[in-house]
Amino acid sequence: MTRRNLLATGAAGFLTNAMATETLAAAPDARWRVMETSEGRDITWRGMADRLARANLVFAGEFHDDPQTHRAELALLETLSGAWKQSLSLGMEMLERDAQPALDAYLAGKTDEAALKKTVKLWPNYATDYRPLVEYARAEKIPVLASNAPGPLVKRVGKEGLAPVLESLTEAERSLIAATVNAPSGDVYEKRFGSVMGAGHGDRRMDAAMVRRFYEAQCVRDDTMAETVSRALDAGRKVLHVNGAFHSDAGLGTAQRVLWRRPLRTSMVIVKFVPVREEVAKAIVSQYHKEADFLIVVPDERPIQSNDADDVRK
Repeated sequence: MTRRNLLATGAAGFLTNAMATETLAAAPDARWRVMETSEGRDITWRGMADRLARANLVFAGEFHDDPQTHRAELALLETLSGAWKQSLSLGMEMLERDAQPALDAYLAGKTDEAALKKTVKLWPNYATDYRPLVEYARAEKIPVLASNAPGPLVKRVGKEGLAPVLESLTEAERSLIAATVNAPSGDVYEKRFGSVMGAGHGDRRMDAAMVRRFYEAQCVRDDTMAETVSRALDAGRKVLHVNGAFHSDAGLGTAQRVLWRRPLRTSMVIVKFVPVREEVAKAIVSQYHKEADFLIVVPDERPIQSNDADDVRK
């Protein structure tokens, strides 16, 4: 994996964030395994934390439906809260830009959770998987970035194509997606996307034109999340961004688009969560070494394996 100005030199202390509220507390699980891919070796959670503390951007790439992954994400959020203190912002693919005002009001204690649920379109697994992150952020006064593009606009691009949709957007709609959306033809990311999406779902096959439109829709998400993250970094924040792994694997997708926007001022680390059915300590995960700087291998508690294509399209 090509390094991307990842880990700046210099000492950085690691501080544990002790939470008094038991319902929000998380700690590294003894069953989790952390690997540093550049060396191909296991390290401690503390060792990973020391490295992450030196960055200003950490991508946490997940499978959306894995329970252990979400527990590990909460522990990672707590770890970075201790290391980065008041500089930390939490970015979430699972929240869309038009939700930001309602989210801010909830985080500030101006509204209750019922109002949030009524106003914001939350993912079906929000209560079990993402609510703990938001509640921790609320308790610790950590800003949360609703980073993703609104779903209806993304779906329009998937049906009509990027150019005609951009031409038809109102000024208000245009502000909800990135000012610049890049969908290069023939690059590595498009090829990776096509290899996943080209097979379709079940008996449904996708032709090249459909795959291209879906790729443009994917890029709307990636550029919008990247712009959201970049704005926070430009304001002096440090960001933990939680997203489907495809958006940050191998430094592509959202991760690549952040570097396009601020190549010399971003110290980025990519973490990928890898759920495995076999014994975690013995799992062979070398196929993921080029996908991230650190792998967090966790027990796979999903009833069925995640569908890669579904993960890509969210």
